[in-house]
Amino acid sequence: MNDGQNIDNGFAPRGSVRYMEAPALRRGLHIPSNIKGLIALLGLAALALATLVGMKTYSDVVNAPARYAESIQEAISTGPGLELPVLNNFIDSDNAGIRETFASTGYALIDVDAMYADEGEELDPNSMDMVKVPSDTDYDMNVDLFRNNLRRSEVTDAAHFLAGSWRFTSFTANGVDLKVKYADMNSASIEDAIAAAIAAQGWTDSAFGESGVDQSGNTFQNGTIQINDRTMHWSVSVCPLDEVYSVNGLPDAFYVGSRLVS
Repeated sequence: MNDGQNIDNGFAPRGSVRYMEAPALRRGLHIPSNIKGLIALLGLAALALATLVGMKTYSDVVNAPARYAESIQEAISTGPGLELPVLNNFIDSDNAGIRETFASTGYALIDVDAMYADEGEELDPNSMDMVKVPSDTDYDMNVDLFRNNLRRSEVTDAAHFLAGSWRFTSFTANGVDLKVKYADMNSASIEDAIAAAIAAQGWTDSAFGESGVDQSGNTFQNGTIQINDRTMHWSVSVCPLDEVYSVNGLPDAFYVGSRLVS
């Protein structure tokens, strides 16, 4: 070494090292104004997208129960509705005549007796068991819903089925014995459901008899009515719907049975 002095040793220098001047190193980073604008726009777009995603996620979580309830209510309120038969109208009809009446209305009907009869079995002319199903949905699907007692069904399908169906039975071997059973999806209480059933059957102005709770836990009201100089006995019984059908998600409702006997 020679204390920093150059030594000429006969070899050509391999190259030189250049160092930037100190002021250049201390100079701040300069971003062109057009690039700054682009960065700002990208930041705003990212913020807007994040806000929209957050709002949608919040809406999905918070409003999901309301939308679920709305879809069930829509399934209940759309379609032909119950179109309940009035039992008073059939006290002078045989089962064949009742079938003809139902057929003339254009109801979509399931003949329960025929469904469960053995091949070649002759049906009892004194007995009738018919289920009216919603006419605006697939008939075969309604048959499956009925066969399976609404088990494993979508709640909207079950709600629509119940809102537009009833089961009518008639037994005429020993006089008149007519029944109709259905789901009341509109009444707010058992008492309201009983009152609505009595009104639907035209028994409001008849003589009222006993009321209370029967051995099966159903709330009931009975009475008598005069029809064509005949004394007919009627009864209405109601229980919570979930005691008859176990479908998760159905709103609180009631199952109603109206009966008229001679």
